[in-house]
This record gives sequence, C-alpha cells and structure tokens, in this order.
Amino acid sequence: MSKAVVSLELLIEQQKEQYRRMIRQAYKMRDENASLVFILSSESFNQANKRMEYINQLKKYREDQILKIQKNIETLSINLKELENKRIEKQDLASSKVSEQKNYVRDREKQKSTIQNLQGKEQQLKQELAQQRKKSQEIQAAINAAINKEILAERKKNNSKPPSVADTKEVELNNKGFEANKGRLPWPVKKGEITKGFGKQPHPVHVNVFTQNNGVDITTVKQSTVRAVYEGDVTSVIVIPGAGKAVIIKHGNYRTIYSNLQETYVKAGDHVVAKKEIGSLLINSSGTSDVHFEIRKITTDGRISNINPTYWLYK
Repeated sequence: MSKAVVSLELLIEQQKEQYRRMIRQAYKMRDENASLVFILSSESFNQANKRMEYINQLKKYREDQILKIQKNIETLSINLKELENKRIEKQDLASSKVSEQKNYVRDREKQKSTIQNLQGKEQQLKQELAQQRKKSQEIQAAINAAINKEILAERKKNNSKPPSVADTKEVELNNKGFEANKGRLPWPVKKGEITKGFGKQPHPVHVNVFTQNNGVDITTVKQSTVRAVYEGDVTSVIVIPGAGKAVIIKHGNYRTIYSNLQETYVKAGDHVVAKKEIGSLLINSSGTSDVHFEIRKITTDGRISNINPTYWLYK
C-alpha cells in the first residue's frame, strides 16, 4: 500500500512539472507580435500559411496537453485519495483486530477465572453435600436405633407379661385416634412452610443430584419452639453431634420425630398433649430455623415404614 501511494505521488509530481513546463512555454509564446513577425517573415504565401497553421496547431496541442495534464492530475489525486482511505481503513482494521485480540485474551482469562471459581465452589458444595449426607445418615441411624431399642423393650415386656385388656384397648384407641386425624394434625411449628418435601428431592445446586428425605423440612422464624402434633409419650431424646437434638414421641404404632432442636423441654417417659412445646430450634446460616419432621409406622411384625407427613398436616 505504501509503495502504491509513493508511486502515485511521484506520477502526480511529474504531471505537475510537465504542466508547469507547458505553462512556461505558453507564456513565452503569448506575444502576438512575435507570432505575427514569424508569419510575415515567410518567403512565400504558402510558407506564411503553413507557419500560421503550425502556430495554431501548436497552440491547440499545448491547450490539449494542459487539459490532459490537468485531468491526469485530477485522476491521480482521486486515486491517491482512495489509496489513502484504504490505508486508513486497513490501519483501523488492524487496530480493531489488535483490540479484538486483547478483548479475546481478557475474556478468555476472565472465563478461566470464572471456571476456576465455579470449580472451587463445586468442590466446596460437594464437600458440604457429603457432610449433610453423613449428618443425615447419623441422625437416621440414631432415630432407627432408638425406635428399634424401644420395640425390643416392648417385645420383652410383652413376652414377660401378657397384655391386659385395658392396655390393648388403650393402644387400639391411640392408634385409631392418630389415624383418624390424618390431614388434621397441627403443624410442629406455629408459622412456617415446607421447603424440602418427602422422598427423592433434587439438590438445589447440583444438577442430576438427588437426596432422600424421610420426612419434610419446615422453615420457620429463628429459634421457634417446636410442639407435639398429637398426644403421646416421649420415648427418646437423642443428641446428634453437630446436628442438635431429636425427640421421638410414641402414638400407639406411630412415631413422630422432631429433629434439629437446640434445646429440649421434655425427657424420655414424659407424656405430652397435642401442641405441647417440646423444644426450640437451631438457627441456620440464613438467619432462620428449620424443623425436620417425620412420621413412622411400626407394623405388627416390627417393620418400620416412613410416612409422608404432607398428607397428615392440616392445610
């Protein structure tokens, strides 16, 4: 591009020099007397006529040459301007490419940083998920151990002492009373909403990761008190390291379980009525509290089944 510009500039300068030379020659021939003397000094009429034609042709030639040179200069100037515009355009394009390259490098580094941050967060979330699973397994193991211990103790008691008619009726009445209140039970907290349902639940952060929930998680205001949903007997108060406490209440063949407690107001062997306060909740990282509530049914052969509390609580 620079060579073409230099070449055009040189041609323009040559044309301009030729133009100046033609102007000087025309200037020298401007004297009409000199032309007239040149014609009159002819030796014959034919010679004079030829000299006059020659002068006219020379004049016409010079005029044509001047016009031609002017057009050439104009054309070359236009070409030079076009080349200059192209040069500027290429410079701008080159600058734009350099800028684009810088932006690309900056965006790539930013994406790398974002990916590294996300990978770090993912690793942290995986660790938290593993801890939550471990904690949940520990809680479930402690609850299952407490209920199994209770079942075993009842079996030993029943084997050593035949049940009276009154005891059987009482158990039967409790069972019917609890079952009859399905869908009418008060919530374990006065205010709150279910934020994690029963059964297989998708993880709130990890895609295609699911957790198993044996009950429901109810979010409420911080340090809310937890209450029994039905009349029954406290069979266990469990302490889970790092996860607070849990209370198990017996309602005939049913058990209600209240976890994530900070303090408990009852102890094993206490009889509680419906809506009796049994403890207060831990505070979570978001400044609220969550109660983990479960219902389990124990069959006559000692099997334990998890019940969805959603269908038992009053709506």
